[in-house]
Amino acid sequence: MYLTKTDAKDILKRIQSFESDLNNVFNKRGYNLRNNLGRRNALISLSQEKETAAVLRKKFKDVIEDGAPGKPDIFIGEIEKELECKLTSGSRSKNSISYALQTDWETLCNKKKLDYVYILADQNFDKFCVLFFEGLTPDDFFPPASGSRGKSRMNKGKAMKKVKCLIGSYECHNDKHIVNISNEVKKDILSHVLRMRELSIRLNEVSNKAIKKKEKIEIMKTNEEKRYQNKLEKLTKRLDYWKDSSKRFKFIFEKV
Repeated sequence: MYLTKTDAKDILKRIQSFESDLNNVFNKRGYNLRNNLGRRNALISLSQEKETAAVLRKKFKDVIEDGAPGKPDIFIGEIEKELECKLTSGSRSKNSISYALQTDWETLCNKKKLDYVYILADQNFDKFCVLFFEGLTPDDFFPPASGSRGKSRMNKGKAMKKVKCLIGSYECHNDKHIVNISNEVKKDILSHVLRMRELSIRLNEVSNKAIKKKEKIEIMKTNEEKRYQNKLEKLTKRLDYWKDSSKRFKFIFEKV
Protein backbone atom coordinates (compact mmCIF):
# COMPACT_ATOMS: atom_id res chain seq x y z
CA MET A 1 0.00 0.00 0.00
CA TYR A 2 1.74 3.15 -1.20
CA LEU A 3 -0.40 5.64 0.77
CA THR A 4 -0.19 5.28 4.56
CA LYS A 5 -1.73 6.74 7.70
CA THR A 6 1.41 8.83 8.23
CA ASP A 7 1.12 10.16 4.67
CA ALA A 8 -2.56 10.98 5.22
CA LYS A 9 -1.81 12.98 8.38
CA ASP A 10 0.93 14.90 6.58
CA ILE A 11 -1.42 15.69 3.67
CA LEU A 12 -4.20 16.83 6.01
CA LYS A 13 -1.89 19.14 7.95
CA ARG A 14 -0.82 20.79 4.69
CA ILE A 15 -4.40 21.16 3.43
CA GLN A 16 -5.55 22.46 6.82
CA SER A 17 -2.94 25.20 6.61
CA PHE A 18 -4.25 26.26 3.19
CA GLU A 19 -7.87 26.14 4.36
CA SER A 20 -6.99 28.26 7.40
CA ASP A 21 -5.29 30.88 5.19
CA LEU A 22 -8.32 30.96 2.90
CA ASN A 23 -10.66 31.27 5.87
CA ASN A 24 -8.69 34.24 7.19
CA VAL A 25 -8.85 35.97 3.79
CA PHE A 26 -12.60 35.40 3.58
CA ASN A 27 -13.12 36.68 7.14
CA LYS A 28 -11.21 39.88 6.40
CA ARG A 29 -13.60 40.52 3.52
CA GLY A 30 -16.63 39.74 5.63
CA TYR A 31 -17.29 36.49 3.77
CA ASN A 32 -17.95 33.07 5.29
CA LEU A 33 -15.84 30.34 3.67
CA ARG A 34 -17.51 27.56 5.64
CA ASN A 35 -21.06 28.71 5.01
CA ASN A 36 -21.09 26.92 1.65
CA LEU A 37 -19.15 23.67 2.08
CA GLY A 38 -19.47 22.72 -1.58
CA ARG A 39 -17.76 25.94 -2.63
CA ARG A 40 -15.16 25.57 0.13
CA ASN A 41 -14.32 22.05 -0.92
CA ALA A 42 -14.04 23.06 -4.59
CA LEU A 43 -11.41 25.64 -3.60
CA ILE A 44 -9.56 23.12 -1.41
CA SER A 45 -9.54 20.31 -3.99
CA LEU A 46 -6.56 21.83 -5.83
CA SER A 47 -4.62 21.83 -2.57
CA GLN A 48 -5.52 18.18 -1.99
CA GLU A 49 -3.98 17.18 -5.32
CA LYS A 50 -0.89 19.38 -4.89
CA GLU A 51 -0.16 18.32 -1.30
CA THR A 52 -0.85 14.63 -1.92
CA ALA A 53 1.63 14.72 -4.78
CA ALA A 54 4.17 16.58 -2.62
CA VAL A 55 3.94 13.93 0.11
CA LEU A 56 4.21 11.07 -2.40
CA ARG A 57 7.34 12.66 -3.91
CA LYS A 58 9.09 11.96 -0.61
CA LYS A 59 8.90 8.25 -1.47
CA PHE A 60 8.53 8.01 -5.25
CA LYS A 61 10.05 9.52 -8.39
CA ASP A 62 8.09 10.94 -11.31
CA VAL A 63 4.95 12.03 -9.41
CA ILE A 64 2.77 14.24 -11.60
CA GLU A 65 -0.43 16.03 -10.60
CA ASP A 66 -2.73 17.17 -13.38
CA GLY A 67 -6.46 16.81 -12.82
CA ALA A 68 -7.40 17.91 -16.34
CA PRO A 69 -10.44 16.19 -17.94
CA GLY A 70 -9.53 12.62 -18.83
CA LYS A 71 -6.25 12.83 -16.92
CA PRO A 72 -5.59 11.28 -13.49
CA ASP A 73 -5.33 13.73 -10.58
CA ILE A 74 -1.98 12.12 -9.71
CA PHE A 75 0.26 9.75 -11.66
CA ILE A 76 3.11 7.93 -9.90
CA GLY A 77 5.45 6.88 -12.68
CA GLU A 78 7.75 4.78 -10.54
CA ILE A 79 5.00 2.29 -9.67
CA GLU A 80 2.66 3.16 -12.58
CA LYS A 81 -0.28 4.11 -10.38
CA GLU A 82 -3.07 6.58 -11.14
CA LEU A 83 -4.71 8.16 -8.09
CA GLU A 84 -7.93 10.16 -8.00
CA CYS A 85 -8.32 12.69 -5.16
CA LYS A 86 -11.78 13.55 -3.82
CA LEU A 87 -12.92 15.83 -1.01
CA THR A 88 -16.42 16.01 0.45
CA SER A 89 -18.23 17.29 3.52
CA GLY A 90 -21.35 15.30 2.69
CA SER A 91 -24.90 16.57 2.38
CA ARG A 92 -27.18 17.25 5.32
CA SER A 93 -30.73 15.93 5.51
CA LYS A 94 -32.59 16.77 8.75
CA ASN A 95 -30.24 15.66 11.54
CA SER A 96 -27.97 13.35 9.54
CA ILE A 97 -25.20 13.74 6.98
CA SER A 98 -24.79 11.33 4.08
CA TYR A 99 -21.73 10.85 1.92
CA ALA A 100 -22.24 9.99 -1.74
CA LEU A 101 -18.70 9.12 -2.81
CA GLN A 102 -18.59 9.97 -6.49
CA THR A 103 -16.42 9.71 -9.57
CA ASP A 104 -16.46 10.73 -13.21
CA TRP A 105 -18.10 7.75 -14.90
CA GLU A 106 -16.61 8.25 -18.36
CA THR A 107 -13.06 8.56 -17.02
CA LEU A 108 -13.36 5.40 -14.93
CA CYS A 109 -14.88 3.44 -17.83
CA ASN A 110 -12.03 4.53 -20.10
CA LYS A 111 -9.36 3.69 -17.51
CA LYS A 112 -11.10 0.43 -16.42
CA LYS A 113 -9.47 0.61 -12.97
CA LEU A 114 -8.33 3.49 -10.72
CA ASP A 115 -7.17 4.14 -7.17
CA TYR A 116 -9.01 6.73 -5.07
CA VAL A 117 -8.43 8.68 -1.89
CA TYR A 118 -11.56 10.27 -0.45
CA ILE A 119 -11.16 12.89 2.28
CA LEU A 120 -14.34 13.35 4.30
CA ALA A 121 -14.19 16.59 6.27
CA ASP A 122 -16.36 18.29 8.88
CA GLN A 123 -17.46 21.92 8.68
CA ASN A 124 -14.58 23.27 10.78
CA PHE A 125 -12.04 21.25 8.81
CA ASP A 126 -10.43 19.70 11.87
CA LYS A 127 -12.04 16.25 11.87
CA PHE A 128 -11.63 13.79 9.02
CA CYS A 129 -12.19 10.31 7.70
CA VAL A 130 -9.73 9.35 4.96
CA LEU A 131 -10.63 6.38 2.76
CA PHE A 132 -8.09 4.84 0.40
CA PHE A 133 -9.26 2.45 -2.34
CA GLU A 134 -7.01 0.46 -4.66
CA GLY A 135 -8.37 -0.85 -7.93
CA LEU A 136 -11.93 0.47 -8.13
CA THR A 137 -13.74 -0.42 -11.36
CA PRO A 138 -17.05 0.64 -12.97
CA ASP A 139 -18.67 -2.30 -11.15
CA ASP A 140 -17.98 -0.48 -7.85
CA PHE A 141 -20.18 2.45 -8.91
CA PHE A 142 -23.75 2.97 -10.05
CA PRO A 143 -24.20 4.30 -13.60
CA PRO A 144 -24.80 8.06 -13.50
CA ALA A 145 -28.35 9.20 -12.92
CA SER A 146 -30.08 11.59 -15.30
CA GLY A 147 -28.98 15.14 -14.59
CA SER A 148 -25.86 14.09 -12.62
CA ARG A 149 -23.51 15.54 -15.27
CA GLY A 150 -21.69 12.26 -15.64
CA LYS A 151 -21.02 11.87 -11.92
CA SER A 152 -21.42 8.32 -10.71
CA ARG A 153 -22.24 7.38 -7.11
CA MET A 154 -20.23 4.68 -5.35
CA ASN A 155 -21.89 1.35 -4.66
CA LYS A 156 -20.59 1.12 -1.11
CA GLY A 157 -21.80 -2.46 -0.69
CA LYS A 158 -19.17 -3.49 -3.26
CA ALA A 159 -16.50 -0.79 -3.07
CA MET A 160 -16.08 -0.77 0.72
CA LYS A 161 -14.66 -4.29 0.48
CA LYS A 162 -11.56 -2.65 -1.05
CA VAL A 163 -11.15 0.23 1.42
CA LYS A 164 -8.27 1.01 3.75
CA CYS A 165 -9.29 3.59 6.34
CA LEU A 166 -6.22 5.77 6.93
CA ILE A 167 -7.79 8.33 9.27
CA GLY A 168 -10.92 7.73 11.34
CA SER A 169 -12.97 4.60 10.85
CA TYR A 170 -16.36 3.35 9.72
CA GLU A 171 -19.04 0.86 10.63
CA CYS A 172 -21.66 -0.90 8.58
CA HIS A 173 -25.16 -0.33 9.94
CA ASN A 174 -26.30 -3.62 8.40
CA ASP A 175 -23.64 -5.67 10.20
CA LYS A 176 -24.36 -3.88 13.48
CA HIS A 177 -28.09 -4.63 13.26
CA ILE A 178 -27.47 -8.23 12.16
CA VAL A 179 -25.25 -8.85 15.19
CA ASN A 180 -27.74 -7.22 17.59
CA ILE A 181 -30.72 -9.13 16.20
CA SER A 182 -28.79 -12.42 16.16
CA ASN A 183 -27.91 -11.91 19.83
CA GLU A 184 -31.55 -11.16 20.58
CA VAL A 185 -32.58 -14.41 18.83
CA LYS A 186 -30.07 -16.42 20.88
CA LYS A 187 -31.26 -14.76 24.10
CA ASP A 188 -34.92 -15.49 23.32
CA ILE A 189 -34.20 -19.11 22.37
CA LEU A 190 -32.46 -19.66 25.70
CA SER A 191 -35.28 -17.93 27.58
CA HIS A 192 -37.85 -20.10 25.77
CA VAL A 193 -36.00 -23.34 26.47
CA LEU A 194 -35.66 -22.50 30.17
CA ARG A 195 -39.32 -21.48 30.46
CA MET A 196 -40.58 -24.63 28.74
CA ARG A 197 -38.31 -26.76 30.95
CA GLU A 198 -39.65 -25.02 34.04
CA LEU A 199 -43.28 -25.58 32.98
CA SER A 200 -42.60 -29.23 32.13
CA ILE A 201 -41.10 -29.82 35.59
CA ARG A 202 -44.08 -28.13 37.25
CA LEU A 203 -46.45 -30.26 35.16
CA ASN A 204 -44.70 -33.49 36.14
CA GLU A 205 -44.83 -32.54 39.81
CA VAL A 206 -48.60 -31.98 39.76
CA SER A 207 -50.77 -34.87 40.87
CA ASN A 208 -52.86 -36.56 38.19
CA LYS A 209 -55.89 -35.76 40.29
CA ALA A 210 -55.24 -31.99 40.02
CA ILE A 211 -56.78 -31.78 36.56
CA LYS A 212 -57.48 -28.04 36.64
CA LYS A 213 -53.92 -27.23 37.64
CA LYS A 214 -52.53 -29.48 34.91
CA GLU A 215 -54.78 -27.80 32.33
CA LYS A 216 -53.62 -24.38 33.50
CA ILE A 217 -49.94 -25.32 33.05
CA GLU A 218 -50.67 -26.82 29.61
CA ILE A 219 -52.27 -23.51 28.59
CA MET A 220 -49.21 -21.68 29.86
CA LYS A 221 -46.99 -23.93 27.72
CA THR A 222 -49.17 -23.30 24.66
CA ASN A 223 -49.09 -19.55 25.22
CA GLU A 224 -45.33 -19.57 25.68
CA GLU A 225 -44.90 -21.50 22.44
CA LYS A 226 -47.08 -18.98 20.57
CA ARG A 227 -45.21 -16.06 22.10
CA TYR A 228 -41.89 -17.60 21.13
CA GLN A 229 -42.94 -18.35 17.54
CA ASN A 230 -44.36 -14.83 17.03
CA LYS A 231 -41.23 -13.23 18.46
CA LEU A 232 -38.97 -15.46 16.36
CA GLU A 233 -40.93 -14.63 13.21
CA LYS A 234 -40.57 -10.87 13.81
CA LEU A 235 -36.86 -11.16 14.54
CA THR A 236 -36.33 -13.29 11.43
CA LYS A 237 -38.06 -10.68 9.26
CA ARG A 238 -35.85 -7.93 10.74
CA LEU A 239 -32.77 -10.07 10.19
CA ASP A 240 -33.69 -10.76 6.56
CA TYR A 241 -34.33 -7.05 5.98
CA TRP A 242 -30.81 -6.03 7.07
CA LYS A 243 -29.23 -8.93 5.19
CA ASP A 244 -30.99 -8.08 1.94
CA SER A 245 -31.03 -4.27 2.05
CA SER A 246 -28.34 -2.05 0.57
CA LYS A 247 -25.28 -1.61 2.76
CA ARG A 248 -25.41 1.52 4.89
CA PHE A 249 -22.24 2.92 6.40
CA LYS A 250 -21.48 5.35 9.19
CA PHE A 251 -18.17 7.19 8.93
CA ILE A 252 -16.39 7.98 12.18
CA PHE A 253 -14.21 11.10 12.14
CA GLU A 254 -10.86 11.64 13.83
CA LYS A 255 -9.55 15.00 14.99
CA VAL A 256 -6.31 16.01 13.28
